[in-house]
Amino acid sequence: EITNGNCEDGLNIIRGTGSINSLIAVNSSNDALDIDFSDLKISKIGVTSAGNDCLDLSFGKYEIEEIDINDCGDKAISVGEKSKLVINELNVLNSKIGVASKDSSKTKLENGYFKHLDTCLSAYNKKQEFFGGLIEIKNFDCLNSINKMYVDDISTINFKN
Repeated sequence: EITNGNCEDGLNIIRGTGSINSLIAVNSSNDALDIDFSDLKISKIGVTSAGNDCLDLSFGKYEIEEIDINDCGDKAISVGEKSKLVINELNVLNSKIGVASKDSSKTKLENGYFKHLDTCLSAYNKKQEFFGGLIEIKNFDCLNSINKMYVDDISTINFKN
């Protein structure tokens, strides 16, 4: 559990492997959770109030059972640089972007609930050395948000229901 983190990242995991039962971050001045080059299974993540991204994932493989996120300054979940992410249950409130899958990353969501966002889902290419992003989602609600999704020319968002 991380409370009132005022560093670049509330928690930064690099080259982690294995499983984590619970990660909780409250009141982070920048990114709340930053995980790089890892292969992790996480049962539960809860993030409330981050100045930038609530969960930033790159160069890894991640499986998450349940995530509750509220009040991110930028992205609730940023998935980049060839990452693979699978989420069973995702709830996001009050953020700019719900899920951003970019730069050759693949994100699969079983259940996604989004409310009060600028954009619920975003798939795009940011860095020239990568391709676009992919999001596959089965059950999806995007309520009281400005845009349902943004997709650039080389990225894809697939709805599976």
